[in-house]
Amino acid sequence: MDTTEEAPGARLANRVAHAAVTAWIVWVVNTSAAAVRGVGLAEQFTEYVAWWQFALYAGLVVIRPVAARSLTPVLVGPDRDLRPTGPAARLGALLAVVAATAVAVGLLTLAVGVLVEGDRPARLLSAVGDHLTGAPALVLAGATAAFAFLSPAVWPVLPLRRDRRERSR
Repeated sequence: MDTTEEAPGARLANRVAHAAVTAWIVWVVNTSAAAVRGVGLAEQFTEYVAWWQFALYAGLVVIRPVAARSLTPVLVGPDRDLRPTGPAARLGALLAVVAATAVAVGLLTLAVGVLVEGDRPARLLSAVGDHLTGAPALVLAGATAAFAFLSPAVWPVLPLRRDRRERSR
């Protein structure tokens, strides 16, 4: 079923999902680059990221999902709610995101550091550990945890509205 015909653009859930995933990819790539270079994440963004990269990040994370609704593919159909229900499911989703982040940063750092830079894996893994336990990673994990456990309060569950509609028929 093609859901793009039902709305002029992707619904908010799709746009937020695309923005969040793109921001996560930007964070993973820059954390990995900082680990390979042996610098902090703040220095990575201030010294090694060019102005055009910031413009690209802003375009991909903010402008594309918000302004260009029709360019955002439909991932979540209009009748789907993919958020985990219950504290255990939210905790599982949070742990999956944190684990995927650690694996992505680790593998990308090892791949670039060993294959491109010819660096030692032990130093790279130590740098990855330092970055994943540093303040920026902990702030990101805290924000992800806050969203995981507070999202029903800040983003009401849509099926409740749909259930009322179906009962009234």
